[in-house]
Amino acid sequence: MIPDSTLEEAEMLVSAKYLDEELLSTPSLALGRVRLEVLHMGERVQEMLDSIMPAIINGNKESLAAVRDLDDQVDILYEQIIDYMGRISKRSLSDQQTEEFLKLMEAVSDLENIGDTIETNLVGLGFDRINAGFSISEPTREVLLGFHEVVTKAFKTAVQAVSQNSEEAAQAVTAMKEEITKMTESAAAHQAERLVAEEPNRIPAYTIEVDIIEKQKRIYYFSKRMAKSVISLEAIEA
Repeated sequence: MIPDSTLEEAEMLVSAKYLDEELLSTPSLALGRVRLEVLHMGERVQEMLDSIMPAIINGNKESLAAVRDLDDQVDILYEQIIDYMGRISKRSLSDQQTEEFLKLMEAVSDLENIGDTIETNLVGLGFDRINAGFSISEPTREVLLGFHEVVTKAFKTAVQAVSQNSEEAAQAVTAMKEEITKMTESAAAHQAERLVAEEPNRIPAYTIEVDIIEKQKRIYYFSKRMAKSVISLEAIEA
């Protein structure tokens, strides 16, 4: 729950753009507007995703707090979408519309979970690094940023899949699983080498760096779930 004062500040910065009240009487059109609003919400989460790694690696407490505060805007959009969808659910929906509605609910929840993962977990790891008083080495930065780049691509494609109802984009996200797995294994090997190196703070550095990769994997997991909400059951079972 967002405190009232923070809620008011966030509402001044962001509000739903596409949730048209007049379209509620036509569920197919209203659901189309939800897809557009997913894109709007995704843009805010994208801003968090673009900002978080520079804040973790090079930032200070203020830059981390700025990323955390962006999630208040994501929460506002989430609440407005869920409220709008609650009103759609009171209409007479066909079986196909009901299925689309439920899949969109899942996708919106996954998008919210990505924002929360950045706000709570990754921002927290950034504060842990600052409090532990160490810098991330250049080789490790390359590993973390390379992994982040792939996860960001998956996220962008997942948002595209949902907002455009594109099964092709959705399949592209699920197809990235093998690449994510290989990069995870490569990162683990790098971190194991770093652990045995004679360097100060290597234990806390190892712990935080491993956790950063794990949270990035979690973002991919939610992105993949978003994408699967678009893929037809027949395609999943094929």
